[in-house]
Amino acid sequence: MPYCRKCGTPLEDNAKICYKCGTPVDTFTYASYTPPINRPTKKEPIWIYGIILIAILLSAVVIAAIIFMPFKPFSFGQTNEIDQPNVNTLNLNFQANNAQVIIMTQNPTNGSVAFYTSGSGSVGILNSKMPVDITVTNQTSGSTLTVNAKISTSSFFGNVANVKCEIWLDPSMFLNLNVTTETGQVTLIANQSATFGSLNLKSTTGLVQANIGKDIVFADNVSLKTSTGEVMFNMNGANVNGNHTFNLQTNTGKVDIKIEENQTLLGNVQLNASTGTGEVDLSMNIDNGVGARIESKTNIGSINTNANNFSGTKSPIESNNYPAQSNFLISLKTNIGSININATYQSESTSSTRN
Repeated sequence: MPYCRKCGTPLEDNAKICYKCGTPVDTFTYASYTPPINRPTKKEPIWIYGIILIAILLSAVVIAAIIFMPFKPFSFGQTNEIDQPNVNTLNLNFQANNAQVIIMTQNPTNGSVAFYTSGSGSVGILNSKMPVDITVTNQTSGSTLTVNAKISTSSFFGNVANVKCEIWLDPSMFLNLNVTTETGQVTLIANQSATFGSLNLKSTTGLVQANIGKDIVFADNVSLKTSTGEVMFNMNGANVNGNHTFNLQTNTGKVDIKIEENQTLLGNVQLNASTGTGEVDLSMNIDNGVGARIESKTNIGSINTNANNFSGTKSPIESNNYPAQSNFLISLKTNIGSININATYQSESTSSTRN
């Protein structure tokens, strides 16, 4: 109910003047109030930011590829020869991370030991440095020469290098060899008269092999090992000075052995060949004062034996002259794989075949 603004008399709702004092009644129109509407802020979809980030990363990869990827070819050759007079023993320690290494019993052009290294590959367009580093050091103590050599190959951003190193050794020296490569191949070619002390050839991934010819003498133990790859050992007319152990081993790969011995040795050989997964193959031809006893074991696989003038079942088998004046005591093992034996003792005419 409204009231007169002057005398306070109650008025009708629709009164225009106060009926008591005649004062006009004031009328007011009140504006309506509408509260503001809170609208959510518009945001860009998150996938747009993902596309932007991917574009930035791809641009960075393309720029890096242009700068560092191997587009520029290179080739090189380097010779390191060591000439130390009055030495008769060599201790060689050689390491490479990626190389094909070939060791030869052959007189170098100059000196007692020579490294002939060559290679080719490609580098990034802004790379002015060859990605192969070769270091060779040596020291002499009395009549013993010790040589330490290392080849390091860089593969940063796809730099590619194919490296081959031939090592020539004076066969008149007493040779102790320790040669290792991480990836690649290690091969020993011993076809001139020479005497080996300790012989250790190793590759983490790759082939390890030794081809041993006549007039080679082993005066210590032999080890050929690879983690993933093949081990090959070929012994034809070599000799041993004393009783020694030959270990041929791979974790994943094949072990291949070939032995030709027709002359009495100056000792006995314990030959152990093993692989975790892969075959073990033995081809043996012996005569005169050389005997052999062969034991074989496989967990998953077969033992296949073709033997002439050997007695026994699949394992062990023995040459008919065993024990002889000199002997090969052979142990062949594989966890998963077959063992294949072809063995002949020539001095008798009888033969037997077992499968």
